[in-house]
Amino acid sequence: MIFLLTALAVFALVILLGLWVHFAEPLAILPAVERLTPNLLYRVKTDRELVALSFDDGPHPLFTPQVLDILEQHGAKATFFLIGERALRQPELVARIRAAGHEVGNHYFKNGHILNDTETEFIEGLEKTERAIGGEKPVLFRPPIGWARAWQIQLARGRGYTSVLGCAYPRDTLHPPLWYIHWLVRRNMVPGAIVILHDGISDASQSIRALPGILKLGAERGLRFVSISELRKHGGD
Repeated sequence: MIFLLTALAVFALVILLGLWVHFAEPLAILPAVERLTPNLLYRVKTDRELVALSFDDGPHPLFTPQVLDILEQHGAKATFFLIGERALRQPELVARIRAAGHEVGNHYFKNGHILNDTETEFIEGLEKTERAIGGEKPVLFRPPIGWARAWQIQLARGRGYTSVLGCAYPRDTLHPPLWYIHWLVRRNMVPGAIVILHDGISDASQSIRALPGILKLGAERGLRFVSISELRKHGGD
């Protein structure tokens, strides 16, 4: 009985620790994650006072314009990871994103996991998104839902892509309370951090409400918000 209770206590402790890591995203574990997944970019090591903002799953006809307006008000730049089929439906928003000086990245043609896609399907998903976005070919790829197989990351790399995740993701797709979004981003907003938010989900209103506070916090810390590619230019400073 004592052994069983001890085993249950250890199991509960492991579960609690896993949940804490999942929702707190401690930067202390990031070096280990980077060693395990060397072909994924989570942050940029730099001494410059720069942070990269990124937005996923757009363009969205209601929420993306709101994000663009807020960024303009704060003089901030960002990277928008666009879903190809949505870009086809909103070409004017793709043009507006670019005209405002923001970066566009490839977020695949359709939303949803890609783990079962064949090599042909995967390449087709990248290429169809490139055509949907138009203009200069993106250099950044973020797997939809943040999951991809190692060979898919390698294929994307062979086509000139750097695959990007991030180190400050407040799980805004789950519509957490505003305080949690600000708390998580505040914890991890250090020079070189990559912040992940969403403008293309069904209801991005909580993310949009959080954005001015995030930008204000960055300004108070002397941080400037830039695109991911701009941040990478200053890596190793």
